[in-house]
Amino acid sequence: MKFRTICIALLIFCLPESDANDEAIQLGLRQVDLSSNLNGWTPVTQSKQIRYGEWKTNAPIDQVGAGGGWGNWGTSVVWEDYKTVTSNEFERASLNNGENGLRIQSIEPFVPSNATKYYQEELGSFIVSPRIDLSRSDQDHLFFQYKSNTKMKLEVWISKDQDSYWGIWEENPNRYRNHITATSTGNAFTQIKINLHDLLIEMGQLLTNNDRADAVIEPETDEAYIVFVSYDNAERRLGSNPEMIEIKSIWTPSYYGDDQLQPTPIDPIISFNHKSSRVTVSGRIGETYELQTSADLENWKTSHSFTLRTYSETYSISDFQDNAMRTMFFRLKHNP
Repeated sequence: MKFRTICIALLIFCLPESDANDEAIQLGLRQVDLSSNLNGWTPVTQSKQIRYGEWKTNAPIDQVGAGGGWGNWGTSVVWEDYKTVTSNEFERASLNNGENGLRIQSIEPFVPSNATKYYQEELGSFIVSPRIDLSRSDQDHLFFQYKSNTKMKLEVWISKDQDSYWGIWEENPNRYRNHITATSTGNAFTQIKINLHDLLIEMGQLLTNNDRADAVIEPETDEAYIVFVSYDNAERRLGSNPEMIEIKSIWTPSYYGDDQLQPTPIDPIISFNHKSSRVTVSGRIGETYELQTSADLENWKTSHSFTLRTYSETYSISDFQDNAMRTMFFRLKHNP
């Protein structure tokens, strides 16, 4: 059988670090491309009216009269005002490390320092995914990395009809923890990995047990929507420091209507991650490849032969490494 050499040889000791999320690729996920636009995601804002002002009262500080409510702040109203406040939109941004991502800014402060009371209102900012297809795989996951401030909250919701939404993740979660993994990635970012398939099974059981079978989102549905939600309080006084949340490296199941789970290059690719000592082979699903090694670029031997079940597969470099060889070269061959 005739083989065709696809990739050039690479020295193992000078291999570049892969920027791709190898596990996400192996699971057949697609990365949300934020290089030039929002890649089909739609930002949504929320508006509320905020009441604030200065009230004088003879009651002890931070206590309310017998009747409760605004009237018990005292009968002497020095001044009061109302302001309709709208949350900010999620925006595409170039982050400090040069990566493209999403950024949401806190509400601009407006409450003056002489205001003694204000009615706190939590405002949400939302960004909704295009229609997500969960019918192509039983390994559907959601990956993302985020960095937030303590005064702003981040959540993830899911919907099957853009009408009713269900929360599946929040910071310091107390639900679905068996299906969620959090890992520090450095630079104050945390990576969240959510097993959507298994989480939806558990959520479906809970909804059914509570007589909400109509709201169940099937793990194999071809219509689902993922929503990032940021909550901020319209309570900061003038002069307060701004806050923000940043999100990057978002990987989702394929969009509905995508021709393939992940854009596949014409030629297969080998990529190495020297920090985790892993090698990732990417190519066409269903095609067979051989990874070969050599010490002199003349004599080659097959280390591994495999047929790709997903867009890519990741292995430990030690699976192919020969400790007796000081220098090793790798090449990938397609077995048509």
